[in-house]
Amino acid sequence: MTEVTFMKIAAILTVHNRKQKTLTCLRHLFDATNHYNNKEKGKIKLSVYLTDDGCTDGTAEAVMKSFPGRHIRILRGTGSLFWAGGMRLAWKTAMEESEEWDYYLLLNDDTNMMDSVFDELFEANSYVLKQTGRQGIISGITCQPGNKSQITYGGLNFVNKTKGRQVLVLPNEVPQRIDLTHANILLVHHSIVKEIGIFYRGYTHGCADIDYSMMAKRHGIPTYSTANVCGECVYDHISQKEEAEHLTTMTLTERKKYVNSPTHCDSDYLQFVYRNLPLRYPLAWLLRTIRVYVPYLYLHITNFRGVYKS
Repeated sequence: MTEVTFMKIAAILTVHNRKQKTLTCLRHLFDATNHYNNKEKGKIKLSVYLTDDGCTDGTAEAVMKSFPGRHIRILRGTGSLFWAGGMRLAWKTAMEESEEWDYYLLLNDDTNMMDSVFDELFEANSYVLKQTGRQGIISGITCQPGNKSQITYGGLNFVNKTKGRQVLVLPNEVPQRIDLTHANILLVHHSIVKEIGIFYRGYTHGCADIDYSMMAKRHGIPTYSTANVCGECVYDHISQKEEAEHLTTMTLTERKKYVNSPTHCDSDYLQFVYRNLPLRYPLAWLLRTIRVYVPYLYLHITNFRGVYKS
């Protein structure tokens, strides 16, 4: 008879007024867990730590009503934590409530996991351990809903650090080493958290996930993508060029408000560059300043430097 392996996983999420997306995300998470647990080779003991960051649409109440019997811990925020802060709160709480987790599973509530997700994550983890001799961080590759050929998130590799250019990693049936990881689906072994901690406290909304992979790299911790697509998530961000063009249509006051808002925060970006690409920081700071005060010049400079080339 096959020996059953039990794994204790804490799923980490933060949400704000996306009730239906949150419910759908959790439903896929629990379905994927059941799918894995119906096999003899392993059993997952799953707990969910969810930060409700000031939701006014009844998200927390709907979650508890929709999933009775599931271990779900709701944490209340004021609406000012945003993504990075909300994830830190949920992650920190999970650590404080138990030291027995095998893995932490970071998840975005706009991401729907496929039934194969845990097979993909654990197989990639085993591959990394065999190849490197170390536990790694595993990022699940996602695609546009219904289209596995259109990849949206997972991991990025630098093609030019000076220009800040990266390319999205595409699945090729073998786990791949990556420079930067998204946290749409992210599996982190408990030993890694003991070594480097959780997301850096200096981020408000963005960059915390890609910073985490760079911090791991400095400690010799391997970061890989899954071999195949294991989730669906709509890519809903405008491109760098589209954003730069959009800034040219704003007044100076509007631009300042835009770049200082938590969800478009220049300070998060500059924090990432300062911590991880310090030689680029003076140029990054100068360009971001030009972007605010002379946006047409910024667009001309970045076009000339080839920043927007695919």
